[in-house]
Amino acid sequence: MNLLNNKDLKISFIGISLSNLSTVESAVALIDKDMNILRLEKLFSMSDVKYFIENLSGKNNSVILVSIPENEVMLNSKWKYNSRTYDIVNFEEKIKNHDGWTERFSYRGSEYFRELNQKGIDIYRFDIDNMKKIMGNCNAYKERTPIDCKSLQDTLRIKYNMWQLPVNMLPVAQLEAILGAVLAKMVALGSDEFDCKFIGEFAKLPIIGI
Repeated sequence: MNLLNNKDLKISFIGISLSNLSTVESAVALIDKDMNILRLEKLFSMSDVKYFIENLSGKNNSVILVSIPENEVMLNSKWKYNSRTYDIVNFEEKIKNHDGWTERFSYRGSEYFRELNQKGIDIYRFDIDNMKKIMGNCNAYKERTPIDCKSLQDTLRIKYNMWQLPVNMLPVAQLEAILGAVLAKMVALGSDEFDCKFIGEFAKLPIIGI
């Protein structure tokens, strides 16, 4: 599926693994057409993300994919429900969902990413879990555990010949950022193995998956 109109001009592919809080590590990875990792950095605040993108030369010749972080305050477990002083959330006008307790994903940074899109930058969102499962990373492992990270790193090294990745384990945010960069390359240059497509929309930006 053709997702970009000017694919021939794309020379760099960027993945950003965005956390739901500034106290949790985010990361950015930049690769070229030959899957060489040109930059791999840790980020924390949205100011770090903005600084990286604003100072990135050749933004118009790049494809940027940003992960969708999960909402930290979502009422997704029994103790969170029991910690509230009421039983019903967002079913009555009197009980407003002010803090996004029923939202699955976080809207962190969405306004800034939309601004980039309106300026003509090819920036999209992606779902990390979708990418992991399609690429064959074992979904039997608990998310973000050491064995899950090791499995993802081995998948990138062996399946995509990214032998420059170290044998010792990288931080999970950096691995997920590389995952986004690999998908960005598939979007621009195509893939014989997978068909990249729009799988939805989040905060008025398309979500690209496989």
